[in-house]
Amino acid sequence: MYTATAQAAVRLVAERGMQAVRVEDICERAEISRSTFFRYFDSKESCFIIGLHYGRLDAVLAALDARPPQEDAFTALCNAFLDITGNWRRYREMTQLEARIRAETRTVRAHADAEQVSWENTLATALEARCAGTGPLAPRLVAGIVLCAVRLATERWLEEGATRSPAEKYTEAFTAVRTVIEKSR
Repeated sequence: MYTATAQAAVRLVAERGMQAVRVEDICERAEISRSTFFRYFDSKESCFIIGLHYGRLDAVLAALDARPPQEDAFTALCNAFLDITGNWRRYREMTQLEARIRAETRTVRAHADAEQVSWENTLATALEARCAGTGPLAPRLVAGIVLCAVRLATERWLEEGATRSPAEKYTEAFTAVRTVIEKSR
C-alpha cells in the first residue's frame, strides 16, 4: 500500500504537474482513504519524493555490499554508484521528472533535500566498517561528499540531454573530488 500510493503520486504528478495534484487525487488513484494517506505521508510532496526514489537507495546499498572489502569507503561508494548505472534508462524519466518538479516547487526541493540527508545517514552507517579508525565523522563525510558529487554529475547529465549512461559524468565528478583532496594535502 505504501509503495503503491507513492507510485500513484509519481504517475499523477507526471501526468498533471505537482500543482494540479491533490492528496485526494492520490488517495483515489491508490484506492485508500485520506486518513490512511496521512498515516504514512505528511504531504503529497513527500509521497512524490518517496515514490521517485523507491528502490534506488536499496540498489546502492546492495552494490556497496558487493564491493570488495579491501576498497576504502570513498572508492567503494563511488564504485557502487557506478555499478548501478547499468539501469540508467529505468531511472532517466524519474530523474528528469524530479529535476523539473524540484525547479518548480520549493516544498518538493525541501523534501528531496531531506531525503538526501536520510540517504547520507543510511550510507554512512553502511560505510562504518570501511571507515574504522578514521574518526566518527568519516562515514558521514564520505557519504555526503559522494552524494554531492552524484548530484552535481546528475545535473550535468540532465543538462546534456541524458541520452547516455551517467557513468561518465559520475566518473568525472569522483575524479574531481580526488583531485581536490590530493591538491589540498
